[in-house]
Amino acid sequence: MKENLWSWVRGIVDRNEDHIEIRYGSIKDSGYDEWIPAALISAPKEHRFLVEFLMPEDDPKNKEIMRAIKGELDFYLVKKGEMDPWAYACYHCGTSANAYSDVHWSFFPKGWERKH
Repeated sequence: MKENLWSWVRGIVDRNEDHIEIRYGSIKDSGYDEWIPAALISAPKEHRFLVEFLMPEDDPKNKEIMRAIKGELDFYLVKKGEMDPWAYACYHCGTSANAYSDVHWSFFPKGWERKH
């Protein structure tokens, strides 16, 4: 079996560079603006993604959200076995699987200006 070179670590993500934002919520009763901003992911450097959690990881009320998000980070960035997991993660942002999950990935390219 081939060794997996990909990993993710906690760090600060530069929102001025390409990044993915993860929000948590159900499409059944809410939309993007109501979903909880939960994490940011940087494009990888040397097979490593930086992940910045936007909520306290150790708060018991966030336990289920953190379990779901870390499970997806592990799956899509490390375990799925894609040759280019960043490209796959960006692709995943536009899939129906992403839309119907409670963990929603959104890609923001370098220079994207958010309008609040």
